[in-house]
Amino acid sequence: MKLATTIVADPPWPFKDKLPGKGRGAAKHYKLLSIEDIKSFPLPVLADNARLFLWRVASQQEEALAVVRAWGFVPKAEMIWVKTKDRQHLQIGMGHQVRNCHEACIIAVRGRPLRLSMAIPSVFFAPRAQHSAKPECFFDFVESLSPGPYVELFARRLRSGWLCFGDEINKPRRQQ
Repeated sequence: MKLATTIVADPPWPFKDKLPGKGRGAAKHYKLLSIEDIKSFPLPVLADNARLFLWRVASQQEEALAVVRAWGFVPKAEMIWVKTKDRQHLQIGMGHQVRNCHEACIIAVRGRPLRLSMAIPSVFFAPRAQHSAKPECFFDFVESLSPGPYVELFARRLRSGWLCFGDEINKPRRQQ
């Protein structure tokens, strides 16, 4: 395989919340990793010029930047996914300060990776699906912006044309 030039990662960030109910909270959906474990997570062999799309949680902004740097990347931008119920209504989530209805993805680089398009927006609107699943349009944006080979770490399903690693692949997922 060629060296990876584009990586998408949605790590299982550690949460200290003890939320009631069978489906509330990340720990009830998958095994969480410590920040140190995420920082030392083995990456595929990377090209000198590569791009990282790292999803972060609102309560761990500094930790996410530490992961970006530990993985050898420099943060450059971010994309915001505004979660919607439909075209006119936000999907309100949890949060300790405000009720989150978005997720942020840090875009980071090592070297000078090729940018395929100058038309990718920094904000997109898409419905929320299963816990932590990212919308298909996000992956379309990634492929429009950045060349392959593509790797997804902590993947929840296989994706055509991508090398996907994750302990949730091929496991049935409960609908929210």
